[in-house]
Amino acid sequence: MRAVFFDAGLTLIQSEKPLAERCAQTAQQHGIVVTTEQVESSLPAAMSRMMQSHRDDPNIWSSDAKVEQLWREYYVNVFREIGVKGNLEGCAAEIYAQYNRPGAWTLYPDVLPTLRQLHEQEYIIGVISDWSSSLPAGILLPLGVGPYISFMVVSTVQREAKPGFGLYREALSRAGVQPEEAVHVGDNYINDILGARAAGIRGVLLDRERQHTSLLDCPRITTLLELPTLLTTNN
Repeated sequence: MRAVFFDAGLTLIQSEKPLAERCAQTAQQHGIVVTTEQVESSLPAAMSRMMQSHRDDPNIWSSDAKVEQLWREYYVNVFREIGVKGNLEGCAAEIYAQYNRPGAWTLYPDVLPTLRQLHEQEYIIGVISDWSSSLPAGILLPLGVGPYISFMVVSTVQREAKPGFGLYREALSRAGVQPEEAVHVGDNYINDILGARAAGIRGVLLDRERQHTSLLDCPRITTLLELPTLLTTNN
């Protein structure tokens, strides 16, 4: 094993503040009266609509313009579900912009210790993510991962999204390794485990919330701190 690839969202990074809180605060700045609790109650329905958009266009993560439209529609639907009125489009645009600026995201506490240890063990470390092109310079590098990560493969830059294996093949090329020499770690079984597997890469499911206790066909960890030992055991 020579290379370790990571997903970004919910694997390396999480929202600096809860989504419902950010949406409510931004709405109030736009004169829209809404509470965090109201926003929280509307998130499942808005997410359902978002997932339908993804099913309608599986390549939606392959374009910056499509990604922005997807998220802005999501935020608008969050407010429409509550029934509030006002400049919903302007508010949604501001929330989207906030999430593409430094400071909107934070690393999980287990990330830097794990990256540091893997780097010391001379693994080649990369990121493979469905994200806008702002991910490297606008989000991840300001969080201090630069000394450990050799490259980032981003869907909107590569014009292809998970679970297609193109992103994984690109990561293998940049790392200069064969599929059997790499492992990919992510929180989504379909996109991360099956996508990596399609490229011949072993997948490790990061199950922070312990929701997949019955999953048996791939290694499962609940914190990244378990990863170095897992790699050593399976090397």
